[in-house]
Amino acid sequence: MKDTKASGAAKKTPAKTGAKAAAPKTAAKPAPKSQAAKTAAKDKAKAPALKVGKDVAKAVRPAAKQAAKPIDKAAAPKAAVPELKKGDYFKFGSYYQENSSRKTPIEWLVLKKSGSKALLISRYGLDCRQYHHAEVSMTWENCDLRKWLNGEFLRNAFTAAEQKKIAVTKLANDSNAKYGTFGGNSTEDRVFCLSLAEAESLFKDDAARKCVPTPYAVGKGAWQSSENFINGRACCGWWLRTPGNSQLDASIVYSGGALNQHGYYVRTDDRAVRPALWVNL
Repeated sequence: MKDTKASGAAKKTPAKTGAKAAAPKTAAKPAPKSQAAKTAAKDKAKAPALKVGKDVAKAVRPAAKQAAKPIDKAAAPKAAVPELKKGDYFKFGSYYQENSSRKTPIEWLVLKKSGSKALLISRYGLDCRQYHHAEVSMTWENCDLRKWLNGEFLRNAFTAAEQKKIAVTKLANDSNAKYGTFGGNSTEDRVFCLSLAEAESLFKDDAARKCVPTPYAVGKGAWQSSENFINGRACCGWWLRTPGNSQLDASIVYSGGALNQHGYYVRTDDRAVRPALWVNL
């Protein structure tokens, strides 16, 4: 109860006589804000306060992304087409060459260039095959060698991506100009043997047509000359797709580079193969 009485006594204590009542303090009016200051204040109130850490990082991140924006693909320069010319060598695909257990890159000789495409022929005799397995009248269209080049060889020598770069070529299979032997229907091939006319026009002379077989081709039975050499290595004969003096024969290139229009029997088993193809660079 003491606390209650004391409280009541305090309320009854009269004010001292003659004492002046303290005038209530009047709050000073703030100076009127300019219109610009009011606008700035409103904008500040609307803007969300940045939290330290995450919010600051979020605010900075878009700028970083913008700086790292990749170059527009349309504006990026395209890969340059290899500056190949006739007579150059070009590596493309791989095949058994030193042995039958390991493939190595195939070297191709550029025979002709047309825009972004090039006609290639293998630098070496890559394999040894018969033109056809039986001694029968034969054309390029139906021979075993054509089937092998566009089937087994194509799959073994080139990846799926590389195969897409090989153009489909429409071949005119001309008759033998000297003997008149029918050359057969036109064909569409990705890999082929040169014709007599192509082998004559695309090489400057016999020496340029000379060819050395790979050790793998020799192991498969490719014949080697005892008279014609390139850098000490024996040369071989190689198949052309044009028929010989009859349809039992196919034309070849001799080991010395001369053209043999008479040809060899289609079932001959010691001629090398130099595949040819058009590739999109």
